[in-house]
Amino acid sequence: MRNIDKTEFLQGLYEMILRQRDPDDEVEWSDVAEYYNKYTGQNVTRCTIRKGFFLLAPFLEAGAVNPYQNYDGSSVATRILSVSDFHVPFQLPVSTFEDYIGKVDILQLNGDISDCQAISKFPKSYRVSPMEEIIETRKYLIELIDYIKPKKVVANFGNHEIRFQNYLSKNLDSDLLELMPKTSLELIFVDGFKHYNKRERTKIEYKPLCEVIEDVEIEYTDNWFCQIGKTIFCHPLAFSSGIMKTSENAMNYFRNEGYDFRSLVMAHTHRVGQYEVGNTTLFEQGCCCDTKKQHYSDGRLTKSQKEGFLYICQDSDGEIIKSKTRLVCLN
Repeated sequence: MRNIDKTEFLQGLYEMILRQRDPDDEVEWSDVAEYYNKYTGQNVTRCTIRKGFFLLAPFLEAGAVNPYQNYDGSSVATRILSVSDFHVPFQLPVSTFEDYIGKVDILQLNGDISDCQAISKFPKSYRVSPMEEIIETRKYLIELIDYIKPKKVVANFGNHEIRFQNYLSKNLDSDLLELMPKTSLELIFVDGFKHYNKRERTKIEYKPLCEVIEDVEIEYTDNWFCQIGKTIFCHPLAFSSGIMKTSENAMNYFRNEGYDFRSLVMAHTHRVGQYEVGNTTLFEQGCCCDTKKQHYSDGRLTKSQKEGFLYICQDSDGEIIKSKTRLVCLN
């Protein structure tokens, strides 16, 4: 093989065979042969490839389990790309995730997608309006989903998004508050919103992502955590300065609440790390924002922020496959 994981190569070969058997797909046996030759260094003809896979035809037509799936002894049932802490407008470009295009079943957004910079408690030398930030966040998410092409998107909110409700609570009468969403993500994913430009006397409607992106299942949890398989993804309000301490506290919380899980993915801390506690694996996934553009901690002598994300492979039981799971640190 030429610098490629054998399982990934066989998986790709299997998927191409399925596609060429679809009369509505443009993949031909010549394409399958080209793919095979590219990664094996051989010069096999399309006829040889086609004849060699005749024995698999009954299994393919019946929709049988991928015969290559157990090649390395670990069946990958679900591929999850978990990203968090974009803090739009400080987000990293979508090209950061180019290695995962077409390789993601679930794009898991683990909170702090928006920064809510204008309504934060931190002093600021300039101001990004909430409307401008919401529009940019929505645009970025559409670009990200279209770029990665996942089958499903699952989104949590983070402590920055909950600023939206906190700000409204302080500035609106409780009767008016009942008309408002909890976070800006609720507007982006579920409800949609309108921009009333009083200066220009215009009104622009922005439809929710669940209506805009029709070929991808969109799930907004309206919560700070979710569980996929036996992995919990969370973005709490609490923070501990100890190494992996926030993750450990979260693990104890979910254990006490009766959740059954074997791994936990922590956003929020802007750190990258992995830690085994008994039969549970804890991850801190870093942030996906340009930390050089954020100046919240200038002069405070705090620990440096780490940019990163997590790519998880789960088996059919929802357990992570450690040999295929990647914790990526970008700086």
